[in-house]
Amino acid sequence: MPRVPVTSRRTMYEQHSSEIEVLLITITHSLLAEPIRLSSDPTERLSIEPLEYATISRGDTFKFVEMAAILPDDQKGVPPRTAIAFENIDSAYVDLARSFIEPATAMLEVVYASAPDYVTQRYTRLRTTKVSGTETGIVFDLSRIHLQTEPFGARQTKAFFPGLHGIANA
Repeated sequence: MPRVPVTSRRTMYEQHSSEIEVLLITITHSLLAEPIRLSSDPTERLSIEPLEYATISRGDTFKFVEMAAILPDDQKGVPPRTAIAFENIDSAYVDLARSFIEPATAMLEVVYASAPDYVTQRYTRLRTTKVSGTETGIVFDLSRIHLQTEPFGARQTKAFFPGLHGIANA
């Protein structure tokens, strides 16, 4: 179970809070020169022409895009999964996502707009399992690799594990 700071819990349980939770998404892939960083909140205006907003967290700029997200669930025996839908985005992002042959990796972080450098929740090592979309929107299905699908026994040879094969030297 993730640790939630006292200030975050207080904000969650308040009936009316002025705090705004912001979802920061970092997408990495071998085809990308640098990670794509996206934000769910227009925290700061970057420019007027073209109109751009972003959230600056820990020195990185996360560009604002309209999105809908379902945060990862913690069901027993099932790897966490989520779906993120991006709307009204540049068609270059859609073309890039469609060109991926191997899965991209994503990290989701939750921060408050008033304190974007302090991460309250973090979900790491999520991989794209499905990508679908239109010319102006895209949906990423993300999940962790389940332990049962991980290769097992590939490196359990005598050279790597002599004790396992009964030839350990005392």
